[in-house]
Amino acid sequence: MKRLLILLVPVFFAGCAMDEEGLNVDNQVLAVIDSFERNMPEGKSYVYGYEDDILDFQYFVNEEYGYWGGFAQCNGYNMEDGTYANQYSVYNTSAATGNSYLLYYYDSYNEPCDILCRYFGNYQFTTVRLNLTTYTYKSITEEDVNTFARAFTEGDYLKVTFTALMENKTEGVSTECYVVDYREGRRFVATNWDTFDISALSGELWGIRVRIETSDVGEYGANTPLYICMDDLTFTVDFL
Repeated sequence: MKRLLILLVPVFFAGCAMDEEGLNVDNQVLAVIDSFERNMPEGKSYVYGYEDDILDFQYFVNEEYGYWGGFAQCNGYNMEDGTYANQYSVYNTSAATGNSYLLYYYDSYNEPCDILCRYFGNYQFTTVRLNLTTYTYKSITEEDVNTFARAFTEGDYLKVTFTALMENKTEGVSTECYVVDYREGRRFVATNWDTFDISALSGELWGIRVRIETSDVGEYGANTPLYICMDDLTFTVDFL
């Protein structure tokens, strides 16, 4: 199917028409940058989940035991409080674009919450901008802020792995994004809405699975808080 080149701009959908039921999939979406600006209720600093015209970002909430996992739309910017009480804040003074961003919490004790493609098509994901949360940043840089986690030293890392989901959610190719990298003398920490290449994720996708892994692991699993903030997710799609 023939593609056209266009200029990418934030929260932009090109070549798609909207009808009363949402997206008209008979037309072709050429390019998208999703900056996660929709749906934030006034006066709220976070809301669980996110859905746009093409993608559905999943989550779960266990109200009985008071925990959650998956995606949340956020606009918190508290860079001082490194405790769990401040789990919904990015370690930055703003989003990469606009006023809000997505936060992902990977609860490794439950099934992953995925990014699902709402329509069948040929997808090509390109880049995403990632940033640590304040809770995670403080846990890896300040020894006493988190009872369970330790400050990172030589050899430590925190990585986000994006895995393509093919037909019936079978896992395909993966790409690893090291958002903290203290290996081999490096001292990289993603606190500037750094851009990561996820162009390996392409094809007739069901969606994307996101996992987070840390080198600080104890008897009961990861000690580092497994959170990441994301913004400006770029991709193209041809509807089939």
